Amino acid sequence: METQSSSNNNINQNKEKEWRAEEAIAGNKAALEALRELITFPLLYPFEAKKLGLKWPRGLLLYGPPGTGKTSLVRAVVQECGAYLIVISPHSVHKAYAGESEKSLREAFAEAASHARLGKPSVIFIDEIDALCPRRDSRREQDVRVASQLSTLMDANKHSSTSLAHIVVVASTNRVDAIEPALRRSGRFDTEIELYTKKLPLEPTVDLQAIAASCNGYVGADLEALCREATLSALKSLEGNEDMFCLTTEDWKHARSVVGPSITRGVTVEIPKVSWADIGGLKDLKKKLQQAVEWPIKHSAAFSRMGISPMRGVLLHGPPGCSKTTLAKAAANAAQASFFSLSGAELYSMYVGEGEALLRNTFQRARLAAPSIIFFDEADVVAAKRGGNSSNSTTVGERLLSTLLTEMDGLEQAKGILVLAATNRPHAIDAALMRPGRFDLVTSIFYCAICSTTRFGGSV
Repeated sequence: METQSSSNNNINQNKEKEWRAEEAIAGNKAALEALRELITFPLLYPFEAKKLGLKWPRGLLLYGPPGTGKTSLVRAVVQECGAYLIVISPHSVHKAYAGESEKSLREAFAEAASHARLGKPSVIFIDEIDALCPRRDSRREQDVRVASQLSTLMDANKHSSTSLAHIVVVASTNRVDAIEPALRRSGRFDTEIELYTKKLPLEPTVDLQAIAASCNGYVGADLEALCREATLSALKSLEGNEDMFCLTTEDWKHARSVVGPSITRGVTVEIPKVSWADIGGLKDLKKKLQQAVEWPIKHSAAFSRMGISPMRGVLLHGPPGCSKTTLAKAAANAAQASFFSLSGAELYSMYVGEGEALLRNTFQRARLAAPSIIFFDEADVVAAKRGGNSSNSTTVGERLLSTLLTEMDGLEQAKGILVLAATNRPHAIDAALMRPGRFDLVTSIFYCAICSTTRFGGSV
């Protein structure tokens, strides 16, 4: 357990220029404001709260992938507000002997209470709460006792006197669904919030908007690594003339090729190198795909302004070897979208539920890496018609189809995600996928050898 006290005894209103958490943490404005309000509002509006009978919320849960700055955000806001910080981590609480873990929690809350009685806001920060208080179905007896003790302490804090109104409990996790649900109810963690480098000299021709657009799925730690790699690239090209230090577009391109988004590690994801020019013919089909894939991503502001809902799914069907997969990759490259590819062989597993979990995980990563395209090769295997025989493979197929339908319906709230599918047998795909709102565009691909040869001569 770690404690930290700000050098200021109280929030200093007399500074000429007050330090703000934004100077240390870029972005995540909603989380910054929520934590600020949680710490400062009981101090700023005590009489109004008493008059209205208002009970201030005491808990905040921050969740997001590793490297998004959850811990740094808490430390920055605590420093800004002049609060007292107590950090609890799983390794500091989990002890060898029964009862010691609960004792550590009680001591942390008692320490926070002693500072709150002196009128100083106290923040108890629980890092990796999913490891400390996992769900009931996946934890040991010790975890049950720790979760029960934490719930008791948070409830006691909620019902405490006004003299202890300045204790706030903040927790962070990478896996919000792995936390004990009882802790996520109102009165405990009331608020849940999902969660860039400065002063680098840039060449005037550097287009930061274009660089930002190419960083799909990058979290704060990834952006820090990207800036560091770009700086190292610029330093290597100085040749002893340090006065000329400046980051160029080439430095950023090099850094982008070296540093990838951490959230997509462990899955097949790329921005393909295939372009429209690599595919001969199919002019009308290319135009349709540009309108369905490129336009909603490149002109999202115009779509939003005019109230146009982009397509959520496109199905390509045609005989083998007619460039269905190549067309999907070219569309992803033109839109500069992350490309996730899944096939029936990857989704069918000997273990129950493994295929559905992979499907859900792919959609989750696609949301984090948006704009992105999820491509299903051999879609007739993944989304076969329901009914018929009741063998084990059919049961697996029905579970996969149900998961796919649920995830595609969830894309209505997501932005910048499109499902592309290819098949040789469109008649074998379940009818539920063929309606508007799922596969909005269904198009066939047929090469005409005579027409193609006439148009392109001997190049085709």
